[in-house]
Amino acid sequence: MLEGVLHILGAWGAFGITVAMLLGFSVFFTLYYSDRRDREPFAMITTILALTLCLSTVALFPVDIFLVSRIMDPATGLRRSWATDDAIEQMQSAVRIVYYVAYGLIASFVFFWIPLSYFYFEEVEEGQNVRQRLLASFKYTIFFILIACTLLITGLFMKPNKHEDVDLDWLRRMLANLDGTGALAFVAGAMALTGMGVLVFYTAPGLSLLPLHLLGGLKSVPAKIIQTHAELAANRERQNAILNRYPDGGASGRQISERDRHAIRELTREELILENRSQMVQRVRDGWFNRCQCIIRPFEIMLGIAGTSLTALLIASMAITTIDNLKDEVCGAPCGYILTHPNLPNPLNLLFLKLSPFFPLDYILMLMIILYMFWATTKGIISIGIRFLWVNLYRFRKAATPPQGLLAATMLLMLSLAGLCYSLTMTVAPDYSMFGSQKYCNHTVTVGRDCSDYPALIVPCHVGAPPELCTPTVTSSIALKVILGTPALGIAFYYMQWLFLLIFVAALGFNLIQGCRKGFGVEPLQDDPEDEDDIEARGLLSAIGGMSADGSRRRAGRRGLLVPGGGASYGSIHAQPSFHGNGAGGSSSALGTGPGANATQGLNSPKGAGVTSPR
Repeated sequence: MLEGVLHILGAWGAFGITVAMLLGFSVFFTLYYSDRRDREPFAMITTILALTLCLSTVALFPVDIFLVSRIMDPATGLRRSWATDDAIEQMQSAVRIVYYVAYGLIASFVFFWIPLSYFYFEEVEEGQNVRQRLLASFKYTIFFILIACTLLITGLFMKPNKHEDVDLDWLRRMLANLDGTGALAFVAGAMALTGMGVLVFYTAPGLSLLPLHLLGGLKSVPAKIIQTHAELAANRERQNAILNRYPDGGASGRQISERDRHAIRELTREELILENRSQMVQRVRDGWFNRCQCIIRPFEIMLGIAGTSLTALLIASMAITTIDNLKDEVCGAPCGYILTHPNLPNPLNLLFLKLSPFFPLDYILMLMIILYMFWATTKGIISIGIRFLWVNLYRFRKAATPPQGLLAATMLLMLSLAGLCYSLTMTVAPDYSMFGSQKYCNHTVTVGRDCSDYPALIVPCHVGAPPELCTPTVTSSIALKVILGTPALGIAFYYMQWLFLLIFVAALGFNLIQGCRKGFGVEPLQDDPEDEDDIEARGLLSAIGGMSADGSRRRAGRRGLLVPGGGASYGSIHAQPSFHGNGAGGSSSALGTGPGANATQGLNSPKGAGVTSPR
């Protein structure tokens, strides 16, 4: 009995340490990606708690496997002395309660807290207090609450398929246990199915891209600086070519055409982006990460090799299990494609079974897979962006993700981890996920079982094993309860696995072609602003006044005069008084002296008399 208590305490102690580590990781992740200029405490706290909860729920999976693996004695193929029916029931009841509480909290975050936090920030208006903002955000959150209630009611009243034509003891016992908790299991299944969609469209591309970026490393920073300077010089030459068409600033009566005005405006915007890009590349060049490349690079290569191996194992295991399901003639589609008798060897399943007697090696490997898939999903979100169909809603970037984008990304990551629970249980390592390292004696004598003379008959537990000996994990029981109660979900999961594999192969081919054309590795600038909203958000327009060179000041003056609204962008910084020029040789101003500035003033005035004043 003491042995069983020590095993249980050791497993839950390891889980507690893991939860503390995951909390620290979630805090770091949130601070790393949240916008430094626009941090909303409500959104950040919601993100941290949601990520910690979901990662901890997935981390409970190997604890569940460890507990059931210690029930059977591998030397005899029989239960250990402490593993009575009551002791096993109490042990699994604790895991089951934690799971149901965790899934209930996950559902509350998906359907209430994350939407509430999102709309709390999105619907803010001037003069509103906290109570008014909460009421306004709750009004939009009701829609998500109604979806959750609909799923609960559907799961409560849905009648499961009895599968009377299938002769399996484990199936009859599972169907007998379909009770009121099936409603929560159905909600968990619906979230997991949505999460499979996230795995397909974000994790699969990220899984193909992540090892390539780790092996390729950071692309050449000096080459990026040369490229940016060349683009900047070409941009200024094109601006000067247009401005040289109007040497007298329009005093001769020749006004700037609308086409040239639009071209200057676009070139000015592009110049802002290029100048900011040049500054960012120089910061990367002078940063500690670039200076320590000679030290970091070997570790990146080792991570890339490990990531490539892990990706190959994951994809091979998923493909083998998915193909093996086609050959399973016991139940097939009516049971939601549950693999009852594996025929093909699953590499990750075999690796887990080999490591399971040496706890916590299997626990560490499972955590590595969970965090690696989380990393791949994050990589996919960074590369693709947070989209609705073809509409790019938010960009997920280091220190530049707005609170709404952070919450949307958290929702995607939570759903992906919910889908990962199913994928790990049913496709990545199905036998290990269901029974751990349990082995049973498959030799019966007059009374009971005895394999002392037949050690070869001590075989790993499987779905068709005697249910009084082999105990399934709580995780697999919940997944089976969902699939057996609603086989349509199981069929949808199965075809989503095929889609995941196809998207991975397509993304890998695309990334290899792109790598051959443009080079493998990570661009020095991942936070490169591409549109005017990004320029405004980063304060680039207001930064024009900080330029020191006279040529840059004259170009800043052209920007202030040629963008809509006159010289507001520049004049508002320096708060200079109004100034006037006659187009040909007006007086000097804060924008600079000489014909360049005055000619540009004239170009912006219909009659050549450039008049600009600050807002």
